[in-house]
Amino acid sequence: MEPYPLSKLNPDTSEWRIRAKVLAIWQEYYDHYSTVDVVLVDDKGGKIHGIIPMELMPQFSSRIVENRWIVITDFILRPVVDALKPVAHRFELERSGDGFYDFVDFGRILNGAHDTSICVDIIGKAINVSKITSFGCHVYEDQVEHIVFDLQDTSERVLRCVLSITDALPLYRLWMTDPSDVIICVLRFVRVEFREGMWICSGVRCSKLLLNPSIPDVKKMKSVFSIKHGPIAKKQKIKD
Repeated sequence: MEPYPLSKLNPDTSEWRIRAKVLAIWQEYYDHYSTVDVVLVDDKGGKIHGIIPMELMPQFSSRIVENRWIVITDFILRPVVDALKPVAHRFELERSGDGFYDFVDFGRILNGAHDTSICVDIIGKAINVSKITSFGCHVYEDQVEHIVFDLQDTSERVLRCVLSITDALPLYRLWMTDPSDVIICVLRFVRVEFREGMWICSGVRCSKLLLNPSIPDVKKMKSVFSIKHGPIAKKQKIKD
């Protein structure tokens, strides 16, 4: 596979391999985590910002050296959310916390670019949570209670999600206990489907919901929402 130009990288690119030179390396420290950041440049002059959680740096210390050319295939691409950008690229490369999560960008789902035959991992802040007795979802056809909620990413895009009350009851209880708390949800192996005029992430038998798991992606998202919005206002429930 030929190296992909940095200037053309975007979340719609399904497979890519880049070869780039490390121009700069520095460290960033936040409330809940820290990172090693780099600026990369390819042979066409395209530049991009890269981020590695500090705890993963031992895996990369021999590769990430200033002025060294490296090949990268195992990073994910995300929109830049910081007000000050090291380079002009509107996306940045980031290494996932443990190498086992494969978070799909909300934009790919909302644009219909994701292959709906493949389950996805998604991450976002819960902004609406409610119980509902009937929902036209392929796996929950009986008249039983479900939890319906919205997840918001750091670009303020929103996805509707629906899980059985058995799978999502911890989220509902946490929401009702402290509506001012920031709840970052990680949904693993959920189905993407277009129903009732919107893209929905719904639970199947292999799905799993994690609340505020201790991974760098969650810590970073909490810090971003704290910086962007400050104290969290009281949340509103979706009307049943």
